[in-house]
Amino acid sequence: MSNRLDLAAELTQHGYPQTVPRLRRRLRVLTFTRLFPNSVEPLHGIFVGQRISALSRFCELQVVAPVPWTPQTRAFGDRYFRYSQIRREEHQRYFTVQHPRFFVLPQILKSTDGLLMAISCLVALKAIRKSFPFDVIDAHWAYPDGVCAAILANFFRVPLALTVRGDDINILPKYFGRRHAIRWALRSASLVIALSNELDEKTQSLAGIPIRTVVIPNGIDPETFYPGDRCKARHRLGIPLTDRVLLSVGRLHASKGYPLLVEAVAQLKTKHPAFRLVIVGGSDHEADSRPMIEGTARRLGISEKVQLLGAQPQSVLADWYRAADLFCLPTLREGSANVLVEALACGLPCITTPVGGNPDLISSPDLGILAAGDSGAFAAAISDGLARTWDRGSIARCVQQRTWASVARECYVQLEDIVNKSAGFNA
Repeated sequence: MSNRLDLAAELTQHGYPQTVPRLRRRLRVLTFTRLFPNSVEPLHGIFVGQRISALSRFCELQVVAPVPWTPQTRAFGDRYFRYSQIRREEHQRYFTVQHPRFFVLPQILKSTDGLLMAISCLVALKAIRKSFPFDVIDAHWAYPDGVCAAILANFFRVPLALTVRGDDINILPKYFGRRHAIRWALRSASLVIALSNELDEKTQSLAGIPIRTVVIPNGIDPETFYPGDRCKARHRLGIPLTDRVLLSVGRLHASKGYPLLVEAVAQLKTKHPAFRLVIVGGSDHEADSRPMIEGTARRLGISEKVQLLGAQPQSVLADWYRAADLFCLPTLREGSANVLVEALACGLPCITTPVGGNPDLISSPDLGILAAGDSGAFAAAISDGLARTWDRGSIARCVQQRTWASVARECYVQLEDIVNKSAGFNA
């Protein structure tokens, strides 16, 4: 009882209604998504992992993160071999993560992935339900994860909360079969959580009928991302204090617009000779832009000014945010760019395009600059940004309250509400 009342007090303190005392036990949440960190790929789906870890403070929780079935051989490439090395069950601090295998047909019949995943995962969820009678399925990514979760939620007669995150709404519905499956999943969900206002509007339009949606953007870990001593950060990274550093962070996907950023930087090399462009992020198996980034830098004669560091631990990434002069993200499309929140939390002004949730974050000229997605506009914005004096402390204070704990509180209130409204809930 004390845990339940403590949670009620905490929720009330942050402006939420005291819904918890209506429950006679803690809510049981089953999170379902392929986008979740594991022992082989600890950075995979890290933002989902951080939200779920925070949510586990408020409820009983287990995670099902299916992975494609593959034989234990490198004959199909390193990516599929890594899938085979993921353990069937992993234990995190407050919950268990299960990795059932699902059958998938690579490159063909992709409109069947949701159904095939549901068939493959049904046995695993039946076993889980015997010892963990979950009240709600909390799914992330509309396809195939959300479609599969909708099928399973109907089978087990529990409500579904589906979080949409970006390309699952921006890109995948362009494929006819997947579009209809995603629309069905959106309509089947008791709640759809969108990471930005733009994503929310697109989701409602795609559903075609009134559905319950709520906008809950991502958060940050305040123990990692906070303003720090810029000189010390540069010393740890080996960067001279006189250098001008432009930073970008994210997987090297073509949609992130990195070649455009290289072109913009090349236009400034005479005006700002002591600069470097640092891009932190791993290669992308779908549309890797590393060759184009490197080729553009060579063509424009600035290869020595462009550093591709690959993925970095978050503690190192935080130092890059503190050390840089500007954060630049010329993304062509977006859901909600967590890297923008992290940069702002460290006091770093941002230059980005007005797409997705970017305008929600860069809501004031005191936080950064919104620039059109072409090299000339971005070069002008960078030049403007380098000439300005920014109040880094004020920038950080604008997002410091957007922690994963606050995100989890918002999600918990929504999950508990749809469970309480579900006819099948036994309080």
